[in-house]
Amino acid sequence: MKLSLQKAHRLFKDNLPSYSASVDEVRQLTADKMWGTLPIASDLITEEVDIDGMKGEWQIVPESQEDRVLLYLHGGGFMFGSIATHRGESSELGRAAKARTLAINYRLAPEHPFPAPIDDALKAYSWLLDQGYPAKHIMIAGDSAGGNLTAAVLMRIRDTLTPLPAGGVMISPWIDLGLTGETYITKEAVDPVNTKEAIQKLADNYLNGVSPAVPYASPMYGDLRGLPPIYVMVGEAEIMLSESLTFVTRAALAGVDIRFRSWPAMIHNWLCCHSFLEEAREGIDSAGAFMNELYTKHE
Repeated sequence: MKLSLQKAHRLFKDNLPSYSASVDEVRQLTADKMWGTLPIASDLITEEVDIDGMKGEWQIVPESQEDRVLLYLHGGGFMFGSIATHRGESSELGRAAKARTLAINYRLAPEHPFPAPIDDALKAYSWLLDQGYPAKHIMIAGDSAGGNLTAAVLMRIRDTLTPLPAGGVMISPWIDLGLTGETYITKEAVDPVNTKEAIQKLADNYLNGVSPAVPYASPMYGDLRGLPPIYVMVGEAEIMLSESLTFVTRAALAGVDIRFRSWPAMIHNWLCCHSFLEEAREGIDSAGAFMNELYTKHE
């Protein structure tokens, strides 16, 4: 294993807390010891915004075009993570897309279980429309639980007859909260980030008694017809691999313009390691190319 990938493994294996710790301890430890060690570009400008009582942040780099927006939904199992923890990844995705990134602090479980994060993400999208951004100039992206939210929000936007965005990017999406995929067993020995036991606890926190088969909770089970183009990106060393394959197949059968790419040996949300891992930088650029294609189509 090359040194940069070993470093990515250590980032998670050495710093992920035990889920037997308190919620506050898990949030603090992941923020400080894991994501807090990742660098932020020196040319990034941030601007805090209030979205009807929810904290948002504009992330602007020299490449950002005024009329392009990336709405970014961070991961963290619906229990931890924030604008700050994912600032490096979200802003670099915006740079690759030549867009302004809007990141949000959606409400977290267990204090705010399903469907609170979906409601908050939809509120942010509606706020962007109210600010005058055309729907087709907006992309929605997220990693892990944020990949779940990306799909769920696209479904909600469609179901409420709100104008659809240009498309979505789902990075290592966690979209089957029933954990039924075969790779929860076959990949557990090689995934340095997630275990089925830990993911089950996060699912229970978020669902709060709701069935994991509810489509907005587990978009893998959703009606995907009529959704905009979606790019699904996944590492081949992660336990969530099989649900992405199922989602992509179902989306294709539903007539969605679905793009898919898997990266050999890559771990869950490897894109956060873009500062030192070549495949992560490649992933950022690949997502940027997809978003640029859709932005250009609607300009």
